[in-house]
Amino acid sequence: MNLILIAPPAAGKGTMASRLHDELGLVCISAGELLRGVDPNTPLGKQIRDIQSRRELVSDDITNALMKERLMKDDIKNGFVLDGYPRHMPQVDAVNKMCEELNLHIDYAVLLNVSYDLALKRTLGRQICSVCKETHNVLTGVNAPKVEGKCNKCGGDLTTRNDDNEETFKAGFAAYEKNCAPVIEYYRNKGMLVELDASKDPDYTFNQFKELIGSKND
Repeated sequence: MNLILIAPPAAGKGTMASRLHDELGLVCISAGELLRGVDPNTPLGKQIRDIQSRRELVSDDITNALMKERLMKDDIKNGFVLDGYPRHMPQVDAVNKMCEELNLHIDYAVLLNVSYDLALKRTLGRQICSVCKETHNVLTGVNAPKVEGKCNKCGGDLTTRNDDNEETFKAGFAAYEKNCAPVIEYYRNKGMLVELDASKDPDYTFNQFKELIGSKND
């Protein structure tokens, strides 16, 4: 099974991708990780770091080339999930072209739905353990720290990400709504869209996925 994972900021996309890997054995392919994985000492790596240091988006030509190269590896033969890619319609066209050239196919586009207000709370309240990386949230109550500033799991100090602020969140959510709306509609019209309620815990979301995919395959 080959999937595309679509989600706004703080919808739990990373957690969902991990579950798809752990429980279904799908290889998770993130465009962001592909870009970060390019050796910074190479000309391409230096170009990518320079673009990102200016907080600009890396061109589709670069991202698409890295994605195609990744999809040519043998480990994706038992299924993969594209995490956060394609983000807009030109990338959808690129995916379609890659699939045609590489004799691959996309089965479903999985959309994680979450409200703006909840996603904002998840972002602003997120705290991550500096030791074990366990995630806590002081605003939603999900795994809220029992001792202020300390990890529930190991007792390590909790930290916040530099980009977990309202300004960055608003920009990211606006970009998602603008760019992904046509992508979502495209896969909906193709009958490939699977919509999930991502407002509750990860188990609830993943169980929805299994039920909906099971019903489509009956």
